[in-house]
Amino acid sequence: KTEETTRSQEKEDDKDKVKEEEIQKLKEQLADLDTKISEAEQHVSQLKKEASVPKLDIEALRNNDLSSLEGTWRTQSGNEYIINDSGEVQSSWIYNDQKHESIVELKVSKSQNDRNPETVALGAWAKGSQAGGFVVVVVPSGVVMEPGGDGKITDNSNHTEDRLFAGQQYEGMLMHPENVYYRVKPDTSQLETEEKNLTKLKVDRDAIKSALESKEK
Repeated sequence: KTEETTRSQEKEDDKDKVKEEEIQKLKEQLADLDTKISEAEQHVSQLKKEASVPKLDIEALRNNDLSSLEGTWRTQSGNEYIINDSGEVQSSWIYNDQKHESIVELKVSKSQNDRNPETVALGAWAKGSQAGGFVVVVVPSGVVMEPGGDGKITDNSNHTEDRLFAGQQYEGMLMHPENVYYRVKPDTSQLETEEKNLTKLKVDRDAIKSALESKEK
């Protein structure tokens, strides 16, 4: 009888041993997933930061804080402004099929346009140049510029987007909607992929966690 007892005891011991090994394995998988999840979360938050676009802040712009313009703005005709938070602009434009570049400085203009009180006019000039400058009018989404030329020239830009009108003369700005600058939205495809990946890791982690809990009972 004692032999049988020993044998069944050994069986129990083996079972316990297997169970311990399984628990150990699950714990290792869990720890591994925890590391992967925290790395993925850091990556996602970094990508979110890169993909975030500052909200246009008209009040701040009036106080010469131009940080809400930061980013890339582009026209349908291919001209581009890359604006840093201090309001310095890398401007590039196509003329006679040639790409030209200059650094443009922006500063809130003393004379604001009474016709469009919700906009902000910025004085602009090429850095280091004595030549006459021009005006950049910052127009928030939802705002339609008042018509010019006795009401004949209307704002045909996309009113649902934040825009920058640039030029020396009001009617001239309105007449060329293809030269209106729009904010270039960052590509978020990588962010979406990483978010899916993170969700999957969390699902896997939950599954292993429940498996572990049922084994430890």
